[in-house]
Amino acid sequence: MASEQYNPYLEVAPVSPFPPNRATKDESLENGPELETVPRPRLGYYPVSLIALAVWLMYIIVLIWLLESAVAHGPRSLSQPWAYTTLPSLLITVFAQGHTAITAMHLSRVSVSALHSPRTSPNTWAEVFWMSDRAWQGPVGVAMTFLAAARLRVRTSAHFILCAVTCLTALVTPVVLSRAYPIRSIAVYQDTTITPNALSVTQMGAVDAYAEIGTGVGSWTAGLSVSDIYNSSVYTPIGASRTNDPLDFFFAGNIEGLNATLPGLRLSGQCIPVESNVSSFADFPAYCNAQIPNVQTFSGIVTISPVSVNLTMQMCNNASWASLYPTATSALSTNVGYIYLTSSNTSAPPYPGINVTGMIRCDSETTTGTAVLSGSTLTYTDFTAEPLYNETQGGEPLLDPLFALFYYFGSEGTTGFLDNDVSRAAVVRALGFAGLSPGDGDETYSQPALADLATAFWRGVTYTVAGIGLLSRANDTPYFATQRGQAAVYIREQDFAVGVYALLAFWLILVVFITARSFRPTFADSFDSYITARLLLDRPELVRDANGELAANEKLREPFGWVGRDELRRVVAAEQ
Repeated sequence: MASEQYNPYLEVAPVSPFPPNRATKDESLENGPELETVPRPRLGYYPVSLIALAVWLMYIIVLIWLLESAVAHGPRSLSQPWAYTTLPSLLITVFAQGHTAITAMHLSRVSVSALHSPRTSPNTWAEVFWMSDRAWQGPVGVAMTFLAAARLRVRTSAHFILCAVTCLTALVTPVVLSRAYPIRSIAVYQDTTITPNALSVTQMGAVDAYAEIGTGVGSWTAGLSVSDIYNSSVYTPIGASRTNDPLDFFFAGNIEGLNATLPGLRLSGQCIPVESNVSSFADFPAYCNAQIPNVQTFSGIVTISPVSVNLTMQMCNNASWASLYPTATSALSTNVGYIYLTSSNTSAPPYPGINVTGMIRCDSETTTGTAVLSGSTLTYTDFTAEPLYNETQGGEPLLDPLFALFYYFGSEGTTGFLDNDVSRAAVVRALGFAGLSPGDGDETYSQPALADLATAFWRGVTYTVAGIGLLSRANDTPYFATQRGQAAVYIREQDFAVGVYALLAFWLILVVFITARSFRPTFADSFDSYITARLLLDRPELVRDANGELAANEKLREPFGWVGRDELRRVVAAEQ
C-alpha cells in the first residue's frame, strides 16, 4: 500500500474534458491585421493660402483703382476727400507690409506639395533646409543660399529659383508703386461764377468823348503808369514787364486772383523819338503830309509856360472827331501821329538854359474784344477781337485814344483845355518835368530828355483807353471763372506706373505658374522646420556626428528624391 501512497511530485497526465492545446495561440490569428501605433496622416488641399492670395489680388485691384481715381480727381478740386488722400496712403502702407508676406505664405504652402514630385522637389537634402528656412524670401537669404550651394558644389532646384524670383519681384513692387503714385503739390483749377466790375456794352454806349478825355487826362497827370494806378484791371501779355508803361495791355475788370474770360479794351503801340528834317514849326505841316497821306488833323501851335518852362509843340494824326468804331461791326482803330516840340528851361541851376527839340512818332491800335485773363499773374492770352461799341448809343462819340490826347492840347486854331495855370502845371508834371525844391523865387523844374517826353505822351494815350474802360464798367453780368490754388494730390509718374504694372503682371504670372505646377493635396499647410525634422527621421545618418554650419556637412549633398508613403501609409522620404 505504501507503494501506492500519493506523491505530489509525480507527473501525471491531467484528465480534462478540454483539448490539450486549448491554451495555444490560434494560428488563424497570425495573418490577421496588426493594430497601427502611428496615426495615418491625411492629405488635403489646405486652401487657406490660396484664398488669402485671391483676396490679396482683389486688394491690389482696389488699390490701383483708388490711386487712379485719386489722380483723376486731384486736378479738379481744391478740397480733396479723405478717400483720395488718407485712404490711399494707408492702403499703400498695408501693401508694402503684406505683399511679400502673402506671397511667401502661399509659396511655402505650394512648396510642401512640391515635395511629392521628383520634378519639383529639392535637388539635395541641403535644399530641404533652405526651403524650410524660406531662404528664397529675401535677397540676403537668396545670396547666402547660392553661396552655400557653391561651397557644397550643388545646384538648387527650379522650384527654389522660381520662389526666389517671385518674392524678389514682390519685394520691389511696393517701392516702385510709391514712386509711380507720389503726392505732389500742383496747381488746381476749380470752376466758379463771378460778377466783376467788367466792361459793359450798355455802359460803354453812354460814355461820350468829353468824359473819355476828362477821366483819362485826369489820371495821366498823377505821373504814374497805368499799371500802377489800375493794377488789378490792367493785364499784360505773358512775359511783358509791368514796371514801366506797358506797350501792350488789356483793360478789363478785377477778377480777384481767378482766371476768367472777360470783355475789355486792348491797346498796343508806342511813342518814340524819330529823326526828321524839320527845323521849325513852318516845316511841320509838309512833313506830316509826307508821312501821313491825307492827314486828318493838325493841332495849333501850343505853348505851355508854367513859370520858367517853355514847351511849344504841334501835332498831327490820322484820326478826327469821329467815332472810335464807325460801324457796328468795327472792333479795331489804328492811328499814327507826330509831335514836333521845342522846350527851353530857364530854371535855377543845375538846369539853366537846357533846350530840347525833336520829333516824336506815336502809333496806336485800340481793339475791343475778349481775352482769357489770369488774376494771379495779371496776364492775358487768347485775345479775340469783337465789336462792342455802336456809335448810335451815345451823344458825342468815343474818340480814338491818341486823337483824344492830342485834342486835349487843342485842335487847329484853339488852345485846347490849357487855359489856366493849374491845367498847365499838371500837364508839365505829367510830361516828366519834375518839380525841384523851391527857393525864395518861382518853382523850378527839371528838363526831361526827348525820349522821356515820348514815354510821357504814350502814358497819356494809355490813360485815355483806361478812362473808357473805367467809365464803361458794370457788375450786373455773371461770368464763369476758374479758381486757381495749390493742392497736395496723388499724381501718376508714367514711367514708374508702367514699371509697377509690369512687375504686378510678372508677379501674377509667376504665382499662377508655380501654383498650377505644384499645388496638389499634401500633408501640411506650410514648409517649416517641423517638416524637415520629420523627414530627417528616415535619414538620421545625414546629421549624425555633424558639426558646424550646414555648408560644412557634405552629407547633405546627397540627392533628396521625393516624399511618398510606406506600407503603413506614413509620409517618408523616398530615395532618388
